[in-house]
Amino acid sequence: MKNEYPENRLFCLDLLRGIDMFLLVALHGVLLAAGKVFGFPDWWSYHLKHPAWVGFSFWDMVMPLFIFMCGAAIPFAIGRRLDEGASRLAIWRHVLTRVAMLWVFGMLVQGRLATFDAMKISPYNNTLQTIAAGYLIAVAVLHVKSRIVRIAAPAVLALVYTFLLHFLGDYTETGNYANVVEMKILSCLVPEGSMAFKTGNYTWFLTTFMFGVMTLCGMLATDILRSNLPPPKRAAALFAYGGGLLALGFAVEPWVPCIKHIFTLSFTAQAMGWCVLALAVLYVATDIFRFRRGMGLLILYGQFALTAYMVADFFRPAVKGMVDTFVQGIPHLLGKEHAAWMPLVTSIATAVVITMALVVRRRLAAARRAG
Repeated sequence: MKNEYPENRLFCLDLLRGIDMFLLVALHGVLLAAGKVFGFPDWWSYHLKHPAWVGFSFWDMVMPLFIFMCGAAIPFAIGRRLDEGASRLAIWRHVLTRVAMLWVFGMLVQGRLATFDAMKISPYNNTLQTIAAGYLIAVAVLHVKSRIVRIAAPAVLALVYTFLLHFLGDYTETGNYANVVEMKILSCLVPEGSMAFKTGNYTWFLTTFMFGVMTLCGMLATDILRSNLPPPKRAAALFAYGGGLLALGFAVEPWVPCIKHIFTLSFTAQAMGWCVLALAVLYVATDIFRFRRGMGLLILYGQFALTAYMVADFFRPAVKGMVDTFVQGIPHLLGKEHAAWMPLVTSIATAVVITMALVVRRRLAAARRAG
């Protein structure tokens, strides 16, 4: 892996994206099942689920990290096109095509688009769509030449959203202003009684402000990594950046509750702080000290993150069918007295099947490049 990895890429970015995706689609079920089989303490299961409303768990980090990493990739993907002299029309054509693709994929995965039933389809309720929205905002900011404006943009978006939440509603599940806006917009877009209204207390439309904030936080982190500073100073800047975000999140928490469902300022700042610190640690370990052994599996998930997400979610019935075929004889081997082990076995088999799909995807991509 050390010799094969392109020198013009930051290893830490693909690795952190891979850790996030591997945890989401492959390891989560294994960890939950292992906790039940081995009787792990309550904090184990707590941190592998989302709190009912107020609170912060380890599992709350998965979605924000996904959005953060999308932002981290923008200076490479779009910045390179700008550096190469691509026209704004060509760039925006690329951006809008990608936004549309992510939006449709999001509706297929969790928006029930494939049902073709107006009472079931939800227009906006998926992580891929939050990435699309944040991506659109971040690219618009990227086109602004003023560095001060680019740095101030996430702060302005966060302050506007926090003002609206704090003064136009409360922080209850139904009384928060983001939910009020959600219900009003949905009433204009979908029929009365639609499943789209069953949001699970998550909000999306107004909360797009914070999706933009998280994407811009990722973009600013990569700006630091691409700066002319020596690598140790880049790492120090990242640690300072992440520490500052954490401090902000903890400082405002007495007044702004930490709620992932509506991405309050306290939650978002803490989540972004941990994201930046994780990136800083990996940058030091893998791009400064070049410690890269044994990372191939995680890099695979990082380089084909969208494929992994779609295989694990949209193609879940096919994956389940393969897993059921592979493990059908395991209950006979284990016996009834070890039936509690089956969820763990099934989760491991699911992770293997998803990984096999990514290996095939990588080989197809390599063959296409070679041809």
